[in-house]
Amino acid sequence: MKRLRLLGATLAVGLGTLAGAQTTPPQLAPPDANRPRLVSPGTSELGALVVNHELTIDEAIGIALSTNRAYATAVAGLERASGRTGQARSALNPQAGLNGQFTEYDKPVTANFGGNDLILTNQFTSIFNASISLPIDITGAIRSAVRQAQFNEVAARIEVNRARNQLVYDVRNAFYQALRAQGQLVVAEDSLTNATTRLEDAQSALKAETGTQFDVLTAQRDVADAQQAVVSARGGVTLALGLLKSAMGIDISTPVKITDTGAVEQPAGEVPVVTVNTPAPTLPTAGDVPQVPATPDPSLRFHTVQNEVELGADYLTAVEEAIVTRPEVLESNAVLTAAEKGVTYARRSSLPSFAVTAGYVVQPNAAGFTPERQGTLGLSVNFPIFDGGLARAREREAKAEVSNAKTNRRAAIDGVTLDVQQAYVNLVQARERAHVVNVGVAQAREAFRLARLRAIVGVSASPQISPQLELGNAQATLTQAETNRVNALYDYNIARAQLDRAIGRFSYGPGSGYPTVPGPSVTGQPG
Repeated sequence: MKRLRLLGATLAVGLGTLAGAQTTPPQLAPPDANRPRLVSPGTSELGALVVNHELTIDEAIGIALSTNRAYATAVAGLERASGRTGQARSALNPQAGLNGQFTEYDKPVTANFGGNDLILTNQFTSIFNASISLPIDITGAIRSAVRQAQFNEVAARIEVNRARNQLVYDVRNAFYQALRAQGQLVVAEDSLTNATTRLEDAQSALKAETGTQFDVLTAQRDVADAQQAVVSARGGVTLALGLLKSAMGIDISTPVKITDTGAVEQPAGEVPVVTVNTPAPTLPTAGDVPQVPATPDPSLRFHTVQNEVELGADYLTAVEEAIVTRPEVLESNAVLTAAEKGVTYARRSSLPSFAVTAGYVVQPNAAGFTPERQGTLGLSVNFPIFDGGLARAREREAKAEVSNAKTNRRAAIDGVTLDVQQAYVNLVQARERAHVVNVGVAQAREAFRLARLRAIVGVSASPQISPQLELGNAQATLTQAETNRVNALYDYNIARAQLDRAIGRFSYGPGSGYPTVPGPSVTGQPG
């Protein structure tokens, strides 16, 4: 079988083949909450990003940071939270306004003083009023509401980082799945080539009267099976690219081409694929047969369960990094701090409130004793005496929000720790599989080579098996070994991305909620 062509392989789907010189594509603008996309962008908008260009994994992520739907939703949520903070802060600012009133009565209001009529109110009156008021937040109730809104905005900003972390992982995972599909297509095509060669050998042997018609029929069946596998693998590539485009947030019908350059990492210490001719072992004589101990009863191990994967210092370091990095934990800190500010606001909202007011009234057609122009200055004081238990109920609700936020924070920490453990174990296992899978490939290649040599001369390793059947079995084993190699390679790279996502390493960067990890001074320090 031909060597698996994975590194440097490219994938293509759509109308025609996209080819041409490699150029640096332009960058897309980040999501704008004030100008959201109504439809996912296609070739007309992406332009040089996809036309005559092979996307790398970093370029795919760069496009997704502009076009991904979930990321745009998080950005809109941040804009909404920012608006709520502005609403809360506006209560501390002066309020000014102008008011005009025009009234026409059925007749003027008059009064008689010493035989003289005095107009008290004209039949038509106009009043113009300018007013300004400034709240005096002596109790700190308004400031508490502002602080609560600010920490909710911090939580919304960290939610953008959480969406970024998930977005980058989703695109990486879909990218690796597309490369895996391409690798499986290569294996299927190589298997078809080998099956076709076997059919030609079987037909030649039949003409030379050293083979049978059954061998030809068997080879024809294997060719048909291999052709079906190629058809399925080609469909798998198209579907995998569709999932990648969906994760990126671009039009599914957009033709794209991707390359694994800079995306695939080989596990450190991986055993290379080599063909080794191992001599047959020497059979022992009757006197050299060793004593074989009795096999222990495996059922004795069914009753207890313990860790089978060693979780060392690297795992503990990863957990510590995740606790201070993952947006879910930082967001829960901000939400908890906001809830605690909500309790303070609920308590202070029942305290007296004060405001300074000033006004200026103009009545161009004033009558009677009413002046045409008059200024006012006042102090407004509100003392709540009895509110029917509203303040007490509001405080109970706020305390319940704190309790719920504390539980959610604990759940976030436990969930992040579990994510890290699962990703760490998956990475350890994927690395171990990748280390040993090439040994199986080398053995399968050698077995296939020997089986074909025997089939050419019309013999097999066992007299009970026909040469063509033995060759078919060897080819099936080789195909499975090559498939296992493809899966092991991309399982390892996906596991790497899973651990990075679990730790939160994809969360921060230019244009996201926070470019770097926010500290306790930003998210609050839960008590």
